[in-house]
Amino acid sequence: MDARLNPYPPLIDFFAKVMGKETEIVLQDFTEGLDHSLVYIKNNLSGRQVGAPATDLILEILQSKVYLEEDYVVNYRTRTAAGKEMYSSSYFIKDEGQLIGAICVNVDKTKLLALKNLFESTLISLKESLQLTDEPAEQISFSAIENFYETADQLIEDIIIRETQGKDLTKHRMTRTEKIAIVRSLYKKGFFDFKDSVSKTAEAFRMSEVSIYKYIQQVKQEESQE
Repeated sequence: MDARLNPYPPLIDFFAKVMGKETEIVLQDFTEGLDHSLVYIKNNLSGRQVGAPATDLILEILQSKVYLEEDYVVNYRTRTAAGKEMYSSSYFIKDEGQLIGAICVNVDKTKLLALKNLFESTLISLKESLQLTDEPAEQISFSAIENFYETADQLIEDIIIRETQGKDLTKHRMTRTEKIAIVRSLYKKGFFDFKDSVSKTAEAFRMSEVSIYKYIQQVKQEESQE
């Protein structure tokens, strides 16, 4: 192997462990002939051994001199002698513009492709069974995120937390303006239609229920004047 390629085998070992057994990584040396250019291989998926020749793509790359303009080519389809299809990428190793070698990464996506095909066929079956179409569903006229709660108390507490932006109201002293703004927002959402909502709000604000009712009346007056 050409001495200029000596730094690459440890790097290939590293990436082979990172990417796993479904990824083959090969080092090619083009300096001593193309008929035995494979000098290093990890996670062997193609069945090749050290001393195997360059591929037809490598021949095409050398012929077209694409390496003069590009540093790599990615995501092209390859096929092993046994007929296994893979996705491959090659990084060109150059010295002063001369192509001396390449690192080739070959990924076996057979399982992923089989899973994809299974998913697609299952999806078609589900659509047929449920009589679904690809037509878009009728859109609601407002933007909403629906949350499910087990009890009304959970709903009330969650709304208060969101409307107060998660502030610890035992430590944060809100101004009257802030309180009215929160009550206004809660009122517009229909929050006070829930039982115990006023008492829960009063408890969160650390003030009397009478004061909350006054805020609600103020909000109602504002709406009537709009």
